[in-house]
Amino acid sequence: MSGDSVFIGLVSHSKSTFTQSQGPLGLSARLAKSFSDLGVSTQIKINTTNLFDENEFELTAAMARASVREEIRLESMWSRFLQRPDRMSQRVRVLGRWARFELDWHLNSRTKELRRLLNIEYSHVDLYRSGLASGCEWVIVLEDDGFAVDPESLAAGLVGLFESSSGVKMINLSTSFEPAEIGIAHLLSPVVGLGWSGSSARVVFASARPATNTVCAIAFRKNFLRDLVEDFDSHSADSVVPIDWKLNASLMRLWASDSIGAGECWFIEPGPVLQLSMHQDQIDK
Repeated sequence: MSGDSVFIGLVSHSKSTFTQSQGPLGLSARLAKSFSDLGVSTQIKINTTNLFDENEFELTAAMARASVREEIRLESMWSRFLQRPDRMSQRVRVLGRWARFELDWHLNSRTKELRRLLNIEYSHVDLYRSGLASGCEWVIVLEDDGFAVDPESLAAGLVGLFESSSGVKMINLSTSFEPAEIGIAHLLSPVVGLGWSGSSARVVFASARPATNTVCAIAFRKNFLRDLVEDFDSHSADSVVPIDWKLNASLMRLWASDSIGAGECWFIEPGPVLQLSMHQDQIDK
């Protein structure tokens, strides 16, 4: 790898619980240094601005309700797309969400959550665009609750994957949920002939269908990220949903258009980036 090969973007904000991630001891800075030590140059961008608040438009109770409806609809579609073996339990879960939605219109009419979701979405998408503009072959987007015990090992492992001759287009890096929890364990199979070059024992899995383990830490190949951003732009008028679901919706469409195929989305298990908002207890021990 040569030139500005890796772009690292960090999603954060000024009042974050994890403001230390923005500094020299944060994962993005330490990962960039680790890449540099391996001869890989990087570009970094840290987003701390609430971009929606700078370009605010009116949010309404009707928009809030539409947002909840759309998220429930996407959850049902996503379950079918992943061909989950526990379809009945997923169907019961979705029906339960519909029931709660119908029974509590006041709760589902609040616009404050929409503001938070839009600030997060705009920050992610801004980093996607910046990553594309950088010219780097790989774009890594981290949320500020992402933590790696050994950034040097993470960098070494990623360089090994980036330099492989595979056609991988996106790599999930976070330990957020277990594969069985998000219903993708049946889709995963080890990548033959390719191991993890980092010092920790990890396995590289290819997924039969593209999927995500939250957006805490994902690496995107440049050309695929361009397809992703174009798809986001073509559906910009859709209802407000969490960026995780926005990405899932896009993956379903890109799968249908053959922009990403079987085995082109990878998972590292266990994930080298720990999502502290979910697993702080593992650091405290």
